Amino acid sequence: MGGSQDRHDRTLEVIDLYMEENPKVEISAEFTGWDGYWEKMATQAAGENLPDIVQMDYKYLAEYVGKDLLADLSGHVESGALDLSDVEDTYVGGGYIDDQLFAVNIGANAHAIAVDNAMFEKAGVEPFEPGYTYEDLKQAAAKLSENLGGDGVYGVHPMAGVMGFKHYLRQNGQWLYSDDGTKLGYEDDQILEDYLQVTVDMLESGGAAPPEVFMDADANVEQFPIVTEETAITMDIHSNQLIALESSAGRPLDLMLQPTLEGGELGHYIKPGQFLSVSSDSQQQEEAAKFISFFTNSIEANEILNAERGVPIATAVREHLKENASDAGKKMFEYVELAQEYSREIDPPDPQGATEIESLFENEVQDPIHYGEITPEEAAANFREKASEILAKNE
Repeated sequence: MGGSQDRHDRTLEVIDLYMEENPKVEISAEFTGWDGYWEKMATQAAGENLPDIVQMDYKYLAEYVGKDLLADLSGHVESGALDLSDVEDTYVGGGYIDDQLFAVNIGANAHAIAVDNAMFEKAGVEPFEPGYTYEDLKQAAAKLSENLGGDGVYGVHPMAGVMGFKHYLRQNGQWLYSDDGTKLGYEDDQILEDYLQVTVDMLESGGAAPPEVFMDADANVEQFPIVTEETAITMDIHSNQLIALESSAGRPLDLMLQPTLEGGELGHYIKPGQFLSVSSDSQQQEEAAKFISFFTNSIEANEILNAERGVPIATAVREHLKENASDAGKKMFEYVELAQEYSREIDPPDPQGATEIESLFENEVQDPIHYGEITPEEAAANFREKASEILAKNE
């Protein structure tokens, strides 16, 4: 398992609980911090000694399935060893590839924005409601900056990132990658130009904070300018980040859907925060499936886990935890339920080279747009040229 010490401790407690209830089963855990987790997994995969159960991520799922490293769990669902009867399709869809279930979501998140509604009220700006548009966002950002007065307070910590662009592509009925992962999935660069123009307009109006306000904070949620009341809106977060944001801010914050595109499709989807998968080499696949079922459905286990990886996928577990959650936790649960209403099916997992493409987008699209060093047209053309070279390696 990869992640923080707190996550590790909670997971060990759940493993101990399972072994108490199933004395014939012995589970030993291996723990690695995030930095070394995927390197260790790659080494174990090369040596054909992956653990029976592995923590998996959507970003790597297609790669591991493509190398025949993960077991199809569909038969265990049919037999009842892996009970998904209390789980809605939107929560499990991300674990399927070609109608085979290779991964079970153990914490659902959704793409969101964070808002400080008290700052909206102070500025005399109506809070966002689901269905607000990109135009509404631009107008609100400019008015927030203007009415909150004083230097150093702005409407929005802007977007222009790859996560927001993927959302915008979905609203246009398209995706970042082609089905075979060998090229970009959209033909016309106008779509990227239009997406970037929203940020350019907000920077030019003064509605968006300039990069010196947020660039150093981008890697660390606790330093986002909404925490220090330098902006009233932060774009492009995941719903489970609200707890850290609100804790750091020491005041209530809220989650809201991304802007809608007039006449566009639904952009949201329920994102598997993390998965559990079973190694294809495992000699104990049914026992492994039973443990994943326990992790999914046991209320006692999930009281220990406490939605730290995201919202649980089983309805009864989700409702139980929501009743006992902190205020920030309740908002997270309620937001994921709201996002589900505005979601459609998730797109296929990213192809190989996606991590390189995300770095390319950040360094040669997002940052230069924020600094005004490049036009949307130049950024879109440059991104297409360099991303195409990366993806062509998958042919």
